[in-house]
Amino acid sequence: MKDLFTSFKDNCGFGLLASIDNKPTHENLEDAITSLSRMMHRGAVAADGKSGDGSGLLLSMPHSFMQKKAKEQGIVLPKQYAVAMVFSRDDDNFEKFQEQCKSNDLKIIMTRDVPIDTNALGEYALNSLPNIKQVFVAPDSIMSFARFEAMIYLTRKEIEYELKDDADFYIPSFSTTVISYKGLLMPTHIKEFYKDLQDEDFKISFCLFHQRFSTNTLPQWKLAQPFRSIAHNGEINSVEANRFNVLTKSGSIKSEVFTDNELQRILKIILQDGMSDSASLDNFFEFLQANGVDFFKSARAVLPAPWQNAPHMDPELRAFYEYTSTCFEAWDGPAAVSMTNGRFIGCVLDRNGLRPSKYIITKDKKLLITSEYGVLDIQEDNILERGRLQSGEMMGLDLKSGKVLKSNDIDNYLKAKEPYNEWLSENMSYLQEYIDSPFSTVEEIDKDELEAKQRYFNITHEVIDQIIEPMLKDGKEATGSMGDDTPLAAFSKQQRNFSDFFKQKFAQVTNPPIDPIREKVVMSLNTGFGEIRNILVDDAEHAKRLKSASPILVKENLAVLLEFGDEKNPKFDPSYKAKSYSTTFKQDMKNSLESLIDSIISDVRENGIRTIVLDDRDVNFERKSIPMLMVVGRLNTRLLDEKLRHLTSIVTITGEVFDAHMSALMLGFGATAIYPYLLLKTVANLVRKNNPNADLTDSIKKMRTALNGGLLKIMSKMGICTIASYRNSTLFDIIGLDAQIINE
Repeated sequence: MKDLFTSFKDNCGFGLLASIDNKPTHENLEDAITSLSRMMHRGAVAADGKSGDGSGLLLSMPHSFMQKKAKEQGIVLPKQYAVAMVFSRDDDNFEKFQEQCKSNDLKIIMTRDVPIDTNALGEYALNSLPNIKQVFVAPDSIMSFARFEAMIYLTRKEIEYELKDDADFYIPSFSTTVISYKGLLMPTHIKEFYKDLQDEDFKISFCLFHQRFSTNTLPQWKLAQPFRSIAHNGEINSVEANRFNVLTKSGSIKSEVFTDNELQRILKIILQDGMSDSASLDNFFEFLQANGVDFFKSARAVLPAPWQNAPHMDPELRAFYEYTSTCFEAWDGPAAVSMTNGRFIGCVLDRNGLRPSKYIITKDKKLLITSEYGVLDIQEDNILERGRLQSGEMMGLDLKSGKVLKSNDIDNYLKAKEPYNEWLSENMSYLQEYIDSPFSTVEEIDKDELEAKQRYFNITHEVIDQIIEPMLKDGKEATGSMGDDTPLAAFSKQQRNFSDFFKQKFAQVTNPPIDPIREKVVMSLNTGFGEIRNILVDDAEHAKRLKSASPILVKENLAVLLEFGDEKNPKFDPSYKAKSYSTTFKQDMKNSLESLIDSIISDVRENGIRTIVLDDRDVNFERKSIPMLMVVGRLNTRLLDEKLRHLTSIVTITGEVFDAHMSALMLGFGATAIYPYLLLKTVANLVRKNNPNADLTDSIKKMRTALNGGLLKIMSKMGICTIASYRNSTLFDIIGLDAQIINE
């Protein structure tokens, strides 16, 4: 966008301010505006000197102010009312909004044009300025407060979906408890622009505030923060996977708040199209809150502490996180997030602690959490306590009881909610528990067949010499020079692998990669098999999972997994019922692929298949192999479209994978786990070249360690810490493949 940004780069400023006793005052508003204005250095400024990346305030509902404005129109607000702040450049949209309210048993009792001063705007912001109205809504029949809140949420989601093609229509807030004032404003101009904020009767008890520094998306009025429930400083690197996983989970959701019909109307629109990573996080967090999920559990579900490699963590707390991980993946990336649902307000830091969050508790009962000290002038003798959140910590405030909750308080509350340890002990198993001699055997393939398959899958002498043998020797990937001067696969005269058309993405601008070696405590390849059940309830069924320490399987743990899926085996459990599918074909690859996918879909729906095993071992001179990556990607998409993805795990038995890049591709496009049989047999062949009875344990262990290390490195380049957050992310640039192949 022309001349929009200055040359410096930083990251967003954010914070929250609250009266611990929940007492509304105009002073709280003034303090919030002051705090926001002192974060101007954290956002970019356009060449006009006034258009910013966006700033805003999410305020507790100023009831006395709203009642005053209603009286000016001769209206007395009822006890139950909500206010929608609406952005739109088309007045017809307000009529559609009214119709949507009516269809959900709501009535509009008044509207008001929000008074603004356009002199506070720069040229770019002025050119894109929407009409800003407040719409006051009440129930059209007797309903509880909870039902009223539910209808407000449903109405907003449906009108957003109806008008999704109108880029200028947006509802910053629609609530009984909060209201949003935001836009493409400099934080120093927000009070000047929104004249409401100058009124002494505008009194609040809490506020989230945010100064945006735009990185992943260009500035728009609707992308200014805070959103409806959060203000986020950072980037969600795993957002593509998170969006996919939200859709996956929707296949199993049942709600105690909404009817089945209402829920089906919501599920297709949990996430808004064309929004930023922060907005998607807000959409999902808000969905959990609208369905009655505990505020602190919701926060910890999307932004968990690093528990996988924390042996000294309280076992009960660890059990809570492990249980939660069975149905939620971390929204991974540098993040400091302030959030509220009207009853609670809090701030949580990501597992790496890559965004600052500092707090002050004052003697006059104020809580301030911000990106930095100095945003508010507080006398030293008024400070009761100051500190900072460490990586993975959370701090909150119960606005009803007036209790400040530190990270330990929240942890103690969460771990005591349910008997998580008991549920895990009774239902969760690790594949390693059933193996006496891991890493000791490989596939039996005779020499001629091995050489033929190596030629077919392009495991050349060069690959063995430069890729496989270094991993075998050192337990890590070979060290090479930076850069890649080989021709792009589409232009190469040599036989190339399907995976060569894919290039890894990496973190850029304010978005730091992770050092997977020095920060290994936050990294995890922990992989689970089994169904994803209803995320809106807590019960023992969620803990019914098979787990592996890595998505890279060897012969022994693959065998255990298949035993759990074999109806003839004593270990059989219907949750893991398995069936193997050949990915080879004789002719007409496209139709063969579709026929294969149709067969799998039918088996999942009608025969209860839960572990889908894709196998290319029967490739030969008569049968060619459909690229495994193509099968995985197509199957993943079809399962999602058929609302079956949450039921299944996808395991690939393939000769295609012989390095970390290929492994990352399989996982990034939806595979749950990989058994690289041809790589392991090649390793065994190298080890036993001179001694047919040589022990394979150390060599196979080194090979898997090398692949694991390579996966961690690829994930960390995108700033993602857990394989669960990387799976389904498709974080690759595709160069040289036809659009039809990519789209399907």
